[in-house]
Order: sequence, then C-alpha cells, then structure tokens
Amino acid sequence: MPDDLDASGGVSVGAVITAFEPQVGLVEACRAVLAQADVVVIVDDGSASAIDEVLDACRELGAVVVRHSTNRGIGAALNTGVDEVRRHLDAGSQTYVLTLDQDSVVPDGYLAALLAAARSAAHAGMTVGMVGPEQATGIRSAGARTQGEVVHSKEPIQSGLLIPTATFDALGPFAAELFIDGVDTEFYLRATTLGRVVVVAPGARLEHRLGREHIVRLAGRRLALTYAADFRYYYIARNRIALLHRYARQAPGWAIGAVAKDLRHLTVTTLLVPGRRARLTSIAAGLRDGMRGISGQRPGRG
Repeated sequence: MPDDLDASGGVSVGAVITAFEPQVGLVEACRAVLAQADVVVIVDDGSASAIDEVLDACRELGAVVVRHSTNRGIGAALNTGVDEVRRHLDAGSQTYVLTLDQDSVVPDGYLAALLAAARSAAHAGMTVGMVGPEQATGIRSAGARTQGEVVHSKEPIQSGLLIPTATFDALGPFAAELFIDGVDTEFYLRATTLGRVVVVAPGARLEHRLGREHIVRLAGRRLALTYAADFRYYYIARNRIALLHRYARQAPGWAIGAVAKDLRHLTVTTLLVPGRRARLTSIAAGLRDGMRGISGQRPGRG
C-alpha cells in the first residue's frame, strides 16, 4: 500500500480511469494515481487499435487494462471498471473506488486528502456517498456549506470522486442507459435522495480539462468560454429531460438550478460561440428523444 494511505489503517483503494481514443496524457494520469492507489484499472471504451501503444505503456506501469469491443458509453465503462477494481481490493478492509477521466491528473496527496474528508464525515455520524475535491481546473469551489469539520459539496463532476464501495452496494451501478452526460448527476441525485452525503476534501484540487474553449473579447475583457462537442449537446438535452422526470419532485432545488444553468449556457454559446446551428440541431433532437423516453447510444449516430 502506498505510504500516504498507511496511516488510515485498513483501507484499500482502487482507481478506475475511463478512456476513449486516449492520447499520451493517459500515461501521465495513470502514473500519478498508481503512486497513491492499490490498483488502477483503465477501461478503454471501444477505441481503435491505433491507441495500443498508449495502453501498453499503462500496462507496463502496472495498470490493469480492460477493453470494450464497442463504444458502450461512460456509464458502462465506469461499471466495468468498478467491477474489475473490486476484484482486486482487500475485502477485509474499508474499500473505496476513485473514478477518473483520461485527462485528469491527481496531485501528490490527493487520495489521502479525500480519505481524510471521508473519515471526518463518518466520525460526525454521516453516511458518506462520495467525496470530491474542493476545486477542479476551470470549475469554482465545490464547497456548499460547512458542518463542523465537514464541508458539504455541491453537485460534483464524476472525475476525481472517491466512492465507498458500500455506496455501490446500496445504490447499484452507474446509469449506463444515459450513455454519456448526466451519468455523474444521476448518481449524485440517487445518493443524496437516499440520504447519503456528498462532501468535499478541503484544499484538494484536480487537474481536469472540461470541454473545449473559445476566447472572446467583450468591453475590452478577454473571456474564455467552455463548450462541448456538437454531439454532446444531444445527450446533455436528452438526459436532462430524463433526470427531470426522475428527480424533479424529490430534488426541486436541483431541478430549477439545472434548467437555469442550461439556459444560461445555451444563451451564451448561441450568442458568442461559432457553430450554433449544429448545437441547436443536436439539442432539438435530444429534447425530442428525451420526451420519447429514448436512452442508450443515439440512434444511428453514436
């Protein structure tokens, strides 16, 4: 077990890195987390054979590599990784899974900080659903409110989350039918509506790339606007409808905030980011299929 986990006593941690057409940066991400976790599993979600060299380099570092023969989506990739990680963890200890995207690099001491936050919440009598960093690159602080030494979290992103395996036992797997976008939101809502708390590790920061960036100048100021690939807007819109159907009554505050955030993002990108027609077309298709209850990979597209 790595030195920074020894002090926790009886803890076993595995990391899952999901990948699709990964670049050499995956090797750096793998190396960083291998220094802190007991096992690292990389799930390649149907990439072409051209990335064999990258995956082989990760194997040489000590990672376990699992490959899907076809692209099954982030939820399915996470579930495959969690199942594989749990086979390697010490069943006689407290066990956790850290979920990461291929472009997320954990700094030294990251896991130790998240484990410390989990212990603080448990000592305060809370049932921990997941623990995230205080901040990820390009995202404001995740801290929502403080209760003693415990910092409760706003809705976290999936990458960088430390999840007790007991959470999976209670909630089940990630929602693979969403395919991509909203998988993390659904898991967060399922956890919180069932009484599990989501907390922040104060001071922990994750290097993570969030979408694409477009630079604009307004009133002499330089603004960096983050947006997604065109096809992602289909899933964002479709899965938002699905999540509103599932959770709006149980979590009305989340529902109002999520819709407001989506509308704000749509307004800004439509006005200031090129390619608005393709985005709006994807959103319209997503809303239509969301109302029809369609899930999984986008029919005929991917």
